[in-house]
Amino acid sequence: MAGSPSAQDVADALAMTLEREDASGAPWCPPGDGVVLRRWVSYRSASLGTGIRRVVRLARLMAVADGRDYVRFLYVRLPALRGRHFRYALEGAAAEGRLHGSVATLSDSGVHLREPALVTPAATHEDFEIDFAQMPRLAALLDFLHNALGFAVIADLLAPLLQQGTCTGHADEVARALQAALNAWLSDRLESANHILQAQRIRAFLAGRGRVAPEAVDDEGILLLWTTVAEAPDDERIDGFRLYRSVASAMLRYRYALRDATAAKHLEDALGRGLEPANDELGTDQGETRLEPWLSPLRALALPPANRVKWLTRKEQHVLLNYLGGPAEEEAGEISESETERDVWKGGLAGEERFDLAFWLTLLRADVFGAAQASIVARLRKRVTASEAIAQAMAQVDDAAYTTSAAAFADLRQQLRLESLAALAVLMEAGAAEAVILLDCLGGQEAVKSVVGAAAGNAALTGEEETIADELREEIVRALSAAIADPGSVPEGPGRKVLLEAVAATRKVSRAGFRREDRADAEMLAALRSGAGAVFEVVRELDRLTATLSQKAPAGDVAGDSARFHAAFQRIYLSATDD
Repeated sequence: MAGSPSAQDVADALAMTLEREDASGAPWCPPGDGVVLRRWVSYRSASLGTGIRRVVRLARLMAVADGRDYVRFLYVRLPALRGRHFRYALEGAAAEGRLHGSVATLSDSGVHLREPALVTPAATHEDFEIDFAQMPRLAALLDFLHNALGFAVIADLLAPLLQQGTCTGHADEVARALQAALNAWLSDRLESANHILQAQRIRAFLAGRGRVAPEAVDDEGILLLWTTVAEAPDDERIDGFRLYRSVASAMLRYRYALRDATAAKHLEDALGRGLEPANDELGTDQGETRLEPWLSPLRALALPPANRVKWLTRKEQHVLLNYLGGPAEEEAGEISESETERDVWKGGLAGEERFDLAFWLTLLRADVFGAAQASIVARLRKRVTASEAIAQAMAQVDDAAYTTSAAAFADLRQQLRLESLAALAVLMEAGAAEAVILLDCLGGQEAVKSVVGAAAGNAALTGEEETIADELREEIVRALSAAIADPGSVPEGPGRKVLLEAVAATRKVSRAGFRREDRADAEMLAALRSGAGAVFEVVRELDRLTATLSQKAPAGDVAGDSARFHAAFQRIYLSATDD
């Protein structure tokens, strides 16, 4: 049975369009157009309505040009969504007599649609134009509509424009019906009214401070917004904005949204200046960076089979929550295979984005004073008086709170590196290929070469490719097992050093997955193989954080922040009995 509608449905429908690849492995939809499509859908702005009005006309054009239906034109005649592919296909349709001049004529830049049903009522004597450069974006929107509403629904809505011969309805009427259907679908899945209210409050706050722009969101602004909205009278309160962590998270997400909107605006401006053709060259397409969303490496550790290994204690998970997110369930180790990633995951302070270290102070404030506020709320629910709850919570905050928090990240980084070393030893002993990846992460290419380099060279001297692959695997497995059994047999250097550390780590780590009895458990070994790479990615994320905090945290004004938060807590809770 399908679950309740959610934002994940929208994300999945977008991903089906944006992550599709053509036969060469290049993005089916140009990345720049993907950015704009995501913005259209996410913000449901006037641009989405404009796009839909053009989409229904493009569907009519493709149906006529194909001679059968627009679906065949879109998914068969076009190898990918590129302006030049639309040009070639439409020129071919005109040359072969399928696209008559009474329907449309081609120009150097695009198509002039001439049918009365496609011309806007305000311009009955003018053609409706669609440029080749616009077609990939419009086709991507059409593909998203298929993914979201279904092919049958879209076909029914477009039916008045897909008739052989004269259209039986006007394109604008069809567009309104299609947009209404899409809006209804999106309304069930995207932001609630309260989230919209939060966004409006953030926007008004930023506008009051100067301007609404990504760079206008800073640490001080986040704290000021929280004190403003959290202390507001009950009739002006916004749900979810009483907690500092909630306001910080909402502000950071809004900043990312502003950044994406700014990027999309630049793209649209470039289109208006005629700069789109650069996106239509094959070389450019292949060289474009894929706009893949960042995913916290902790996600892989929260799902089967990796979650069989105790990579993190509950306390350690809590340390990482604001920075990298974490399992949504308290009993993270008991997540079942039937649960989806969305069910078990809670985003960090920056939501699903990679945390921007420019906000290191907001992170420390959330860890220190956000935790203090959570403690206050918990005590109030146990009927502790507000003054006592505040006093008890703030008593836990001293002048070294920020450096203590930074040290916790550094300690956790060391613990996870130790687990990575222990995992390396276990995987090498088992002859698992993932050991080579870990060996590279921990010791670099020199370490890999010192352990398996000779094996790879020997295997390459054999015959055919399949034989080479099989023999190479066997040689590498033997090399891994032999090296971890006797690290002294490896030449002195990074390889031997890492192996000695790995052997020592197996004696220091006794968590589930690393115990001697676990090494004979095939499922536990699979869990180690699944999570080993991800846990080292967590180490890398902690490397970048600790490098910043080691310089910044000692200069943090804990005393000043403590006074500000203490005063705010008193104003918020002394007249309240709950959150």
